[in-house]
Parts: sequence; structure tokens; C-alpha cells
Amino acid sequence: MRPRTTFTTSWDDAHPLDARLADVLSLHGFRGTFYVPVSNREGSPVMPPAELRHLDQVFEIGSHTIDHCYLSSVSASEARRQVSGGKDQIEQILGHQVSGFSYPGGHHTAEHRRIVIESGFEYARTTATFRRTLPVDPFAMPTTIQYYPHSRGVYVRQFIGRGAWGERTGLCRVALLPGDFMSRLRGMLDHVCLRGGVFHLWGHSRELEQFDGWRHLESFLRYAAERVPAEDRLSNGEVLQHVAV
Repeated sequence: MRPRTTFTTSWDDAHPLDARLADVLSLHGFRGTFYVPVSNREGSPVMPPAELRHLDQVFEIGSHTIDHCYLSSVSASEARRQVSGGKDQIEQILGHQVSGFSYPGGHHTAEHRRIVIESGFEYARTTATFRRTLPVDPFAMPTTIQYYPHSRGVYVRQFIGRGAWGERTGLCRVALLPGDFMSRLRGMLDHVCLRGGVFHLWGHSRELEQFDGWRHLESFLRYAAERVPAEDRLSNGEVLQHVAV
């Protein structure tokens, strides 16, 4: 019997194109988590409250600070305000608690982790890639691959800079194979399906406009639907609840 594979997706920054992304995921029977700042200090638009509430009816919503603040760029007191305030404001918009947090930019310190815990979150997602297993620490949830055609040089730097090389070598090798991004993405899913674990695709909906990403995403989701049963397509929070470490 082939080992169990769980498939999850997550999407950052609450760009208005998240609504289109949610429709694509729903059409192909996939779940996921959207990490939402209330505004974006970099000037990118965010979904208005009414659209967030509509998205919340189907998908898990997590927090992403008040205004997409890189925590390492501010003081500890401002980091706390961003983390706890972002949670409070999103919960006021949705009318219920949110349990997940995504570190903007992925980078964080032990102090930021402590702030996230003390703010009442149950888990936090990073941008660490090439993983198919969950960490012991739920506040350092990794991913498998970003949905964006980075150069192989970027993948090498990501691999070197994030440690845990023994666990990450297999997927990194697939990401560096010849061929286009989508063929390597399918190869990474095949790698996880053969060995079992979690395939975690993450990204930003606004970037899909840059590389014909909408058409390719639908193709990839059709491919994934043939390999991962519907009951194993989960949100980030559900993965942490139902998949053993």
C-alpha cells in the first residue's frame, strides 16, 4: 500500500485575486488557507471585509500581521502590536477566532515565535521549502514549494539557508532537474506521493499573472486530484490536526 499523502495549499497577502484563486481551488476540490493582513504597507491592495467574509465561508483564514510587517524590521513592542493586533482585527471582521499565523517573509526569531504563542495562535507557517514532513514545533510549519518559477540559483540558496539538509535533499534535487517549472512541480508531487507525507504548495495570487500561472495551476490541480484523494486535501490547520508528525 502506498504511504498516505496529504495535500495543502496556502496563500499570503489577501490580494483581491485571492477570490479568483479560491474559485479555482474549489472547482478542483482542493482546500487551503489564506493568510490575511488588514492592509499592506507596501501598497498592494487587499480584499475588503465583505469579500474576506465570503472567502471565510469555504476556506481557512489566518492572520498575517496588521499591515504585512516584516517582524525582524521592527522593535519587539511593534512586533507584538502587529501580531496581536492583526489577529484581533481579522477576528472582528470574521466574527470568530483564527488559529493560524504566517510570518511575513517567513523569517522569525524565538522572540517572534513567543509573541505568536502569547497572542493566542495555535500554529504558524514559515516559507521554508523542500519539506514533506511536519516539524515538532507547530509554530515553524514548513512548505514544499512556492508556486512561482524561481531560478535554480534561488532554490540552491533556499536549500543552503534553511538547514535540515538531510530531510530536504530529495525534494531539492527534483526542483533542480531539467525541464520547465510545471514538470518539476509534478515531479515533486510524485516524490511525496511515493514516500508519503505532506505536499504543501504556497504562493501569492498576484504573482500568477506573471507566468501564465492560472492555466498552469488548473492543470496541476487536475494532476494532483488524480493522485490525492479528496479526504486528504486539507487546510493548513487541518493538516496539523490530522497528520501525525
